[in-house]
Amino acid sequence: MDATDSAIQANVNFQGEESLEKLTKRIAKGGGVAFAGGIVGNILGFGLNILLGRVLGPRDYGLYALGISVSGFVRSNATLGLGQGVIRFCSMYRGEGDKARIKGVILSSLLFSAISSFLMSVFLFIFSSLIAQRIFHSPELTPVLMVFALSLPFYVLLGVSISFAVSFQRIDFQQGVQNVFRPLLNLVLVGLAFMLGFRLEGAICGFLISGMASAGLGLYFLRKIFPEIKSMLKPIFEIKRILRYSIPIFFINISYLLLSYTDRIILGYFKDAKDVGFYNAGSILAMQTTLFLSAFISISSPIVADLHNRKKIKELENILKRTTRWAFSLTVPIFLFLFIFSNSTIALVFGYAFRFSAPILAILVFAQFVNVSVGPLGMLLQMTGRQDVEFYNGLILLIINVVLNIWLIPIYGGLGAAIATGTSLVLIHIARLVEVCKLFRIHPYDINFIKPVVAGIITAFFALIIALLFDMNRWYLMIAFAFAIFLFYTIVLLMIGLDKVDKEILYVAKKKVFDIFL
Repeated sequence: MDATDSAIQANVNFQGEESLEKLTKRIAKGGGVAFAGGIVGNILGFGLNILLGRVLGPRDYGLYALGISVSGFVRSNATLGLGQGVIRFCSMYRGEGDKARIKGVILSSLLFSAISSFLMSVFLFIFSSLIAQRIFHSPELTPVLMVFALSLPFYVLLGVSISFAVSFQRIDFQQGVQNVFRPLLNLVLVGLAFMLGFRLEGAICGFLISGMASAGLGLYFLRKIFPEIKSMLKPIFEIKRILRYSIPIFFINISYLLLSYTDRIILGYFKDAKDVGFYNAGSILAMQTTLFLSAFISISSPIVADLHNRKKIKELENILKRTTRWAFSLTVPIFLFLFIFSNSTIALVFGYAFRFSAPILAILVFAQFVNVSVGPLGMLLQMTGRQDVEFYNGLILLIINVVLNIWLIPIYGGLGAAIATGTSLVLIHIARLVEVCKLFRIHPYDINFIKPVVAGIITAFFALIIALLFDMNRWYLMIAFAFAIFLFYTIVLLMIGLDKVDKEILYVAKKKVFDIFL
């Protein structure tokens, strides 16, 4: 373990002495860990969805997606915004060396989360039949919702525990539970259930059991990271301050979860489970575009909270510019491949029956690429105490999204849902960009951002030529074309030139990823 790794894990007030270069390298190392975990999590999650889609078929896969959507919305209510509260306040108090307040934050968050998730679980379980029949006109959805209701408390507690790991920048623990252990266990359990002859019931039970086990592991790691949780140290509770921050975040989460699930829920209301299955396949693939941005958010959010708390706005701006450029640069080839080869990709991954999902994939991939292009601005607003701004963002965009979905889905089905959701996502990211510029007088771009843009445009022409000359109708061709696009983009970007800092950071991140996998 080198000096930088030791600094990451130290429970002392070390950040005030760190240079921008060290902060940047720490983000690169943590981002490398998060990226590696994200790769594993995406492969496992992607493998699970492919397995579900191929074994269950569009209709039962649609029921599973509806169960995930409804329980996800209810779970967002149960969290009360405490996950982000844990990250922000524990990061701040850790920077100040205040263990008593850290203990107060985590104990109060666990208590409130346990109570609220239990109540929400009971609510969903009792009203499962009513929701299934009256809203979705699918009585067979009832047992699905009941099982998902039982999983709620475990997933809420899991969320609080991994948020605590993020606040201490223990991205290894967070990624290990969230992106390795839980999805791997889920995939194994579902695979075993399918081999034993169970279908939809095996899939939902795998989700429940993996959530229970992951929550237990998350709480174990919480004690390992912060042993004072079991000590005689008297906690200092600041419940009013935490709730003042978390309640707006709670409403933000509701609005964003609705933004994420409104499409599926309204689609399930106006159409049927098969249409939801088609839509979910495209949505799952589109989310791969945010892999690198999510990795950098995991490690940079506690750093942003601490820098803002210490009024280091210049350092905060530099971190924002670099993480945005890195996330964008790494995402360009993924976007180009999924956007240009959407038709072949969806058919090869989920099967020919899902070919109708191709335009849905293309629209949602573009919207998520806009998300990556503006950088982690939503996280920045939340970690700097501008949660009220994010609340109004979510509320306005939620209204727009619901109106567009209700208008477009009856006419265009899943394609209408994609247009509505894609439009809403683009609007919210543009709004965040304007707000950050006005509130902080900073923005996420610098002159070096032009380089990946130019490399991406050149690579787009190369990918279009491949699409015109070849028919990607085999797995090995899809892998070969994806590698060719990535290699071409990398060569062009290197020919344009990376600056000194980017070269150093690329080496640090690459070394960290190789250390993990090799």
